[in-house]
Amino acid sequence: MQRHAWVMAAGIAAAAAALVGEQAGVFAVLSSAAKPGRQPGGAWLIPTNQLVAPAARMQAIAGRPVDMALDPQGRTLAVLNMRAVEFYEPLSGGRLASAASRSTSYAGVAFAPDGAELWASEADRSGREGVLIVRLGANGLPAGEERIALEGHPAPVGIAFTKDGAKVFVALSRKNALAVFDRASRKLEREIPVGMAPHGVAVDDARGQVFVTNRGGRAAREGEPTSPSAGARIATDARTGSAARGTVSVVNVKTWSVREVETGLAPSGLALSPDGGTVAVANGHSDTVTLIDTGELKTSELKVPVWPEGSFGSQPDTVAWSPDGRTLYVACGGTNSVAVFRGRKFTGAIPAGWFPSALAVERGGALHVASIKGTGNTAKGDGTFNTHNWEGMLQRMQAPADAALKAGLREVKAANMPKFAPSGGVGNLRSLGIRHVFLIVNENRTYDQVFGDIEKGNGDAKMAIYGRQVTPNKHALAERYVLLDNLHSTGAISFDGHQWLMMAFVSDYTQRAFAGSPRGYAWRMEDALGVSPKGFFWMGAPAWVRTRIYGEFCLPVAGRGAKTWTEYWESYKQGNWAEKVGCSAEGVPALRALMSPSFPGYDNKIADQIRADEFLRELGERDAAGTVAEINVLALNADHTSGTSPGYPTPRAMVADNDLAVGRIVEGISKSRVWKQSLVLVIEDDAQNGVDHVDGHRTVGLMVGPHVRRGAVDSNYYTQLSMIRTIQEIFQIPPRTAFLRNSRAMTSVFTPEADARAYEAQPAQIRLNEMNSELKALRGRQLWAARESAAMNWADVDDVPTETLNRILWWDAKGYDAAYPARKR
Repeated sequence: MQRHAWVMAAGIAAAAAALVGEQAGVFAVLSSAAKPGRQPGGAWLIPTNQLVAPAARMQAIAGRPVDMALDPQGRTLAVLNMRAVEFYEPLSGGRLASAASRSTSYAGVAFAPDGAELWASEADRSGREGVLIVRLGANGLPAGEERIALEGHPAPVGIAFTKDGAKVFVALSRKNALAVFDRASRKLEREIPVGMAPHGVAVDDARGQVFVTNRGGRAAREGEPTSPSAGARIATDARTGSAARGTVSVVNVKTWSVREVETGLAPSGLALSPDGGTVAVANGHSDTVTLIDTGELKTSELKVPVWPEGSFGSQPDTVAWSPDGRTLYVACGGTNSVAVFRGRKFTGAIPAGWFPSALAVERGGALHVASIKGTGNTAKGDGTFNTHNWEGMLQRMQAPADAALKAGLREVKAANMPKFAPSGGVGNLRSLGIRHVFLIVNENRTYDQVFGDIEKGNGDAKMAIYGRQVTPNKHALAERYVLLDNLHSTGAISFDGHQWLMMAFVSDYTQRAFAGSPRGYAWRMEDALGVSPKGFFWMGAPAWVRTRIYGEFCLPVAGRGAKTWTEYWESYKQGNWAEKVGCSAEGVPALRALMSPSFPGYDNKIADQIRADEFLRELGERDAAGTVAEINVLALNADHTSGTSPGYPTPRAMVADNDLAVGRIVEGISKSRVWKQSLVLVIEDDAQNGVDHVDGHRTVGLMVGPHVRRGAVDSNYYTQLSMIRTIQEIFQIPPRTAFLRNSRAMTSVFTPEADARAYEAQPAQIRLNEMNSELKALRGRQLWAARESAAMNWADVDDVPTETLNRILWWDAKGYDAAYPARKR
């Protein structure tokens, strides 16, 4: 689908007819080696192992739309996108205008009742936050802008007006408060304390009440387990570390008193029914909708279905009522659909784009749906692909009849449980006798960047900037075992990539935060609001399965560390590096017992050789004692690079450092007593820092072990979730999310015959301390690249302008006069 192109369809029933495959009413069986993107039947295969086949008219839009609102007079549809509020003509879908924003928030866009202005929430990590006010002309288009600055990093989210438009209520997520503004004067009149991390706001004028959803529930009580969230402590589940409560605060606008109503977990979007009698609340971590009687504040619950039935992950994130109040629409980010309830009974579903996040209903009943990730398209438009090619989707459809909802439900079910042709291999992985798995997580490389030069795979050698000379171990392992040339990251960046790997789940809280991450960039899951209520992929394992974590989830240890990469490197050579590194489990306290306290967490100043040394030291001790854990998770991050920043190694040296660390770790495992019963998995957390000629999510992965095939190329379609599903099959761990239930294990990689020969690590061919040049030695584009790199925040894993970094890495590897990669269409 080309960007900004309209695709017209006759409706859900017509779409269903066009997409029927080998089985009546469902999609065709996919080739085992299917490529991501549009399939022959018309649906799109996305890296959550789902199909997307949106109903009715759809429009791709650049960015990630998270919220929207309809002008009360029906003139425009306002969409809260990453860097703007965009205005569309509701009927035709034409883009009319845009009001620029520094960075929009999780949600929060609302028209004043008189249609004279629009208010939108702005927020980012730095705390430059406020409310954007767009004055509207007689035609409903922007006629001027102003801003209300908010001090203290409050992270504004949901916005709602009183019926007369005199007062405006704004949820302040980081302040745990509801702000009350006088619209005429723009003055903040008061802040009302509510629950933890307020999100959505709805006004009940008739009863003088304001309803506010609290994603973190009520404040934690003394003695309750807690975990961090944006500087606060939230009541959490002692085992998973996920937020354990959800509430709605009901604010009396006369007395400003507050009552708390219990809901499901992670309440976010809410809507007042047209008759004012009911507030519907979407509970993203409970797969439910809570209905609150506005008079007595009594509650009831609607269960939102997910497929396979009985699993977890429909992720309802917002709701909307039909004009007559008889129909409730529920956007379900996890099933890429809109669930429809009539008379409080589930009636059917509407196929949407990837992760629907916002709904709006016209007076005549037509429904608008915004989906954050569209069809998963990562095409840059020049023949290359990158995950940062954000592309969302808008849809408009007439109010669906029951027959259309039934047809839509059949499609949604099939799209969430796609069928692949058999991939072959070993069906019963438990029969192989594997008892130890080592999952190594690297950072941010595409397949073509590393393996594009391997001729027997589907690579593009012109795009290989870290080929055989830089990564001799990864090349040797891929050629000795299995080259996976159709393996894809489920995540787009580190923010969601690590979460997909560890939880097989990414909350709408994270999906909405890509514009600015106003509560923090919690890629290490150090925010309880983003942690899955089902916990992590190893949970639910048999009692004999132990887990050990090295570096993943790790926060810096206060009082330790060095100022520069060179200081760490000198400590490594002198053998006293252990005094300067360590790991704090404070981000996810529930995992403290599983985490190595001496393995370094993320820090671009620490070479991966230190991480390899520490892991191999502990492996030796545990191997001798017979206590090697069954599941081992290791984080190696040097291949992220630090661009061409002075004071850091060159990008190729950092990638070579990571490669040697992988080789040394594999060698160490292969020479241990547990090797004959071991499997080593190597995967990138995402593929954002580079381009690929197949898809932006295609990435570098390895499978190594005695029961892994030798000298093979495996082109079966697999994802990060497939790797995790493989681990679960080996240890008979029940999949705890629908995404894992719907993923297939990588059976084709294995063979019943064992070959337990040890691996010898290949020496690095690049000096690991090959340093970037100082600024004074540079000119032209090299000087520009070094200055840009030096200005980036390397203290956080991805707080850098990715498109700029990708160009710097390309020019550093290929020469500063080399054309940035592009392919003819």
